[in-house]
This record gives sequence, structure tokens and C-alpha cells, in this order.
Amino acid sequence: MKQISKLLKYNWAYLLWFGVYLFIGTIVIHLFVESAGLSFLYAIIIYGISIAIALSPIGEMILRAIEGATPVLTQEEKEYLLPLFYEVYEQAKEKTPEISPEINLYIAESMTVNAFAAGRKTIAVTRGAIEALDREQLKGILAHEFGHMAHNDTKALLITLVGNGFFSLIIFVLKFFMDLLQTIFVAIQGRNIILVFLSILTWLSRLLIDIATIVFVLFGNILLSFNSILNECRADSYAYTIGYGEQLISSLYLLRKISLPSKMTLLERLTATHPHIDIRIERLEQMEK
Repeated sequence: MKQISKLLKYNWAYLLWFGVYLFIGTIVIHLFVESAGLSFLYAIIIYGISIAIALSPIGEMILRAIEGATPVLTQEEKEYLLPLFYEVYEQAKEKTPEISPEINLYIAESMTVNAFAAGRKTIAVTRGAIEALDREQLKGILAHEFGHMAHNDTKALLITLVGNGFFSLIIFVLKFFMDLLQTIFVAIQGRNIILVFLSILTWLSRLLIDIATIVFVLFGNILLSFNSILNECRADSYAYTIGYGEQLISSLYLLRKISLPSKMTLLERLTATHPHIDIRIERLEQMEK
């Protein structure tokens, strides 16, 4: 019950947006099913099964494969990384007893300096982070990722990804249907004014779907960006509360130093998923005082 409460409290935007996906799915199903109640029930069943798979070990395994995350295998890596991981894990369990007792560490084969939490039992650090960060800095970013686990951010993200997948499928089917109709009308229209009109109407409908999709996705990204930034701040605060604020600050300073500066456009600012590094550092330094 406490886990569900955290999911609703900290990830309301993700769940709200999933509700929008569910509503759209119900409307599309209703095009083929007469009863609105049955359409909603079918949508619930389809999404429910998909979410269950996404949150299952199979779904998490697929997610790790997509991200290129593999277990810590070599003896050298085990001796270096696992003591750091389990030290932070113990502090996280003391702070949040309900956190999963089966979280494992993985290595993502990427040279970017990064770490991420996925599903219910996966925390991964990139090869680049292992090479660039020292032991204490690694503890800092691991503590941050445990913060995401503690607040159920990763579960909310998976639920939204399921909604994204079905929305993309729905749009693909609609566009394919419109393209097929237009192709048929163009092929047989000849001088038939009605078929010419239907061909133009189909093209306009296809254009409206494209415009509506762009606006819908942009609005969704802005909404989820707001929730994501809040999640990042909460994960930073969590790292501080379990004793790794100084280590996280050190890792953020290094990340700022090695990052290539670039001017963000307004759209990039509106859809950014992380606060500016300087803002994160400032918040943590204020907590340290």
C-alpha cells in the first residue's frame, strides 16, 4: 500500500498521461466494438497485461538488453563495484525498508558518464562512469539511483512506456489506413468528382493526424519533463538523506567539467528531463550547510 501511495504521490504526471493513453485506446477500440463499457474493459485488459509483462522479470530483462546492461562478471569488477553497491544498498534499506530486497547492479556498455535505474530490480552504471568516477563519486550516483527506486519512479516510467507503445501502434495503424484509402481513391478516381473529393478528404485527415500527433506528443513531453525534473531533485535529496550528498556533489562537479557546453533551445528547455547541473549542485550544497 505504501508503494502505491508513493507511486501516486511522486509520479502523478506519468499516471495522468497513462490515463490519457487509456482513454485514446478506449476510443479506438470503440470504433470496432459497439459497447463503450466493453471498449473500456478491453482497453483495461490489454494495458493491464502489457504492464504486467513490462514489470515482470521478462520485461525487465528486455529493458536491460535494450540498454546493453549486463551483470558484473569479472572478478576485478566484482571486487571494486559490489562493495560500493552493497554499502549504499544497506543505507537505502535502512531509510526505506520497503525497497526491493532483490536489486542488482549491472554495467551498461557505454562510455558516457551515466547511471540509471530500471524496472524494480535493476541499477546500472555505464562503463564511462566506472572509468571517470572514483569510489566515493560512484557511491553518490548509486545513492541517487536508489532514490528513484525508493520513489517508484522506474515503475511509473515503465507504465508510461507501455502507453507510448500502444499510442505509437494506434497512430501507425491510422496512418496506414489513411494511406491505403488515398492510394485506392487515386487509382480509381478518374474523372469521378466524388472520388476526387474523398481522396482530398483522406489526405487532409492524414495531415490532421500528423499535426495532432505532434502537438499531443509535445504537450506530453512537457508535462512529463516537469515530473521528471522533480523526480531528479527528489533522488538527489534522497542521496543526501542516506549520507551521500557530498559524494554526489563531487560527481556532479566532475560531470559538469567533462560535459560539452551547448546552448539549449526553448523546446529543449521545455522538454529537459534533468535540472541544470549547477542547480542540482546548489540544492545539495544548501542541504550540506
